[in-house]
Amino acid sequence: MRLRTVAAAVAGSLAGLSALNRRLRKVGEPARLAGGEERRYNWRGWRLAYQVAGEASAPPVLLVHGVYAGASSYEFRKNFRGLSEDFRVYALDLLGCGLSERPLRSYGPEDVAAQVEDFAREEIGGQTHLVASSLSAALVVPAAVRSPRLFKKLVLICPTGLGGSLDRSSGALGDAVHGLFRAPVLGDALYNAIVSRRGIRYFLGGMSYHDQKFVTQDLVEDYYRTSHQPGAKHFPAAFVSGKLNLGLSELWPRVPHKTLIAWGQKARIAPVSQASRFVRLNPRAEMKVFRNAALLPHDERAETFNQETKKFFLKGTRKKAGA
Repeated sequence: MRLRTVAAAVAGSLAGLSALNRRLRKVGEPARLAGGEERRYNWRGWRLAYQVAGEASAPPVLLVHGVYAGASSYEFRKNFRGLSEDFRVYALDLLGCGLSERPLRSYGPEDVAAQVEDFAREEIGGQTHLVASSLSAALVVPAAVRSPRLFKKLVLICPTGLGGSLDRSSGALGDAVHGLFRAPVLGDALYNAIVSRRGIRYFLGGMSYHDQKFVTQDLVEDYYRTSHQPGAKHFPAAFVSGKLNLGLSELWPRVPHKTLIAWGQKARIAPVSQASRFVRLNPRAEMKVFRNAALLPHDERAETFNQETKKFFLKGTRKKAGA
């Protein structure tokens, strides 16, 4: 009798979680960049969404957002138009994120490098500057080493890979966590708890931003909608379980491009002390620390970031006649 009671309680709980998961799927459209032309790119059978703005003849810049629940090119909403004044700017939604397809598949660190590499070669069609954020700033490094002629200069924002937990394999524990996330009911419930409005506000206010005035209710809602799209859990589940971890100790010294390492002085989970390792291990790198900013200096200090990025990319190039 007791076993039947327990089984009935478990079944009831699962049914309740399943109903709750279904209700949480109906949240509206994902947040999206404004001011560009929305396009699609076919990457190995899947559709990737991107926005493009700026003169077609201007030097190209590719923006690659970070990896987290609700991630998308919307992260660059304060940089996209500003940079497009001087560049042809492409803002890509990685597979599993934003407006791109979000398939159930095994995601690994090589996926980001391959998407960036193929997009630069096939869609941009010429050498491009590259701006990448957080974990993606580490994941694009293999592409820069493997295909150096596809890229001009790099701006890497708070990159991982040279210290901390994101530069080593997650092992058996990661496998268990990943399996839990992939479970159809319990996995959905766990993911929905992480991307609740409270969870998103905690992530943004406690880790991503230094100044709490940036963590507005509208911003929380933007991330909430994006993180609750069908299939949105698959890519961040790979991140949370360590399936996207990548160490750069061997790769980073081989990057041949001039690189700006951009860091928020108040970053907590990736402290600014880690930035010096990138400069020390590669003489082509230089560092820019942004005061009063954490993991997203391109958002908290957007105007300064845009100016510094333009200056770095344009340094050593001739201005157009009449400019």
